[in-house]
Amino acid sequence: MKLYGSITSPYVRRIRFLCLELGIPFQLVDTMTEEGQKELREKNPLWKVPYLETDDVKIWDSHTITDYIFATKGHGKFRPKVGDHFYREANLLTAIDQALDNAILLFYLNKEGIKPDAAPYLTKNALRISSILEYIKRELNGNHFFPDGKVGLSEIALYSTLDWMRFRSVLPVLEEEKFVNFLNFHGPNKSWMETAPK
Repeated sequence: MKLYGSITSPYVRRIRFLCLELGIPFQLVDTMTEEGQKELREKNPLWKVPYLETDDVKIWDSHTITDYIFATKGHGKFRPKVGDHFYREANLLTAIDQALDNAILLFYLNKEGIKPDAAPYLTKNALRISSILEYIKRELNGNHFFPDGKVGLSEIALYSTLDWMRFRSVLPVLEEEKFVNFLNFHGPNKSWMETAPK
């Protein structure tokens, strides 16, 4: 299995984390190199990561890759995607991804010297992130979203998102006690440590 992506991408990190936890061997093709980027663009019309190739299967969306992994390898100790919690978890994932996408946009615009108040659209994006993070704090039940105390896709998404925001200093997530507790609780996991951005 070939996984295309960068070490710093939070979306790629989710897949790397799952593969390590489920014991799935994979080859990471670093798309931060010229060669890796060239190969990605030849194979994936979206030019986005993560991109997965295995046998005749080619997938260029992190959620679809996760679906493929769970369908072919099982979900191991993770909360399965199916069940009464499905729609709530789907909403959580959508919200977390939206916050992450907007934070990534702000990060890259900031690198170009463009601040959130440069346009109403960017201001709205920054406010949307704050709204989503408030929602996430309300939804967290300790260090999990559901009373089963298991890690599921929403916890994986939140950890990779918060840790990326902390790593990139995009938002002051460490000022929020709930988020600090969440990061400290899940952070000692060996697979999170092995996939940490550098």
